[in-house]
Amino acid sequence: MTLTSLLPTLRNSLPAPLEETAWPAGTHASPRDVVISGVSILRLAEICSTPCVYSGAAVIPFSGGTASPDESVTVIVATVTDVDPTGACLDTRFDLHRPMWREARLLGRVSHAREIALELRGVDGESARVSLPGDLQPGDVLAVPCAGCFSVGEVRADRER
Repeated sequence: MTLTSLLPTLRNSLPAPLEETAWPAGTHASPRDVVISGVSILRLAEICSTPCVYSGAAVIPFSGGTASPDESVTVIVATVTDVDPTGACLDTRFDLHRPMWREARLLGRVSHAREIALELRGVDGESARVSLPGDLQPGDVLAVPCAGCFSVGEVRADRER
């Protein structure tokens, strides 16, 4: 539980903290975005559309942010396509990857709604319970880090199994 979870209005000025080893090296958060080595993930989604991915070197645990020479993390950026009382659907697939759902982030807007447990469903039928703001709506953009390195073709909805 973070301070921004307890007091959602603080999200205007304080981004929720990132777990350093879950994201690529050189990642920092702002209230509306995640920036990796100078690349705005929100802007990447605007340029490339979703789903899209950003891969980078993983952080060596307990190293103070040192990039790993042989491990990678990929951030999947997805759009919410539908919301119902129990959860939300995303425009991507997660069945081939290991999403770190606890690190899922809303990009592009600051929500003052309390966090609730929602079931996020990918187009592949994979689902997970995730704590996100309760006012999630179609069109919202989410970023989810995953261990490993993979391409956008592996998260697109039209990919063959």
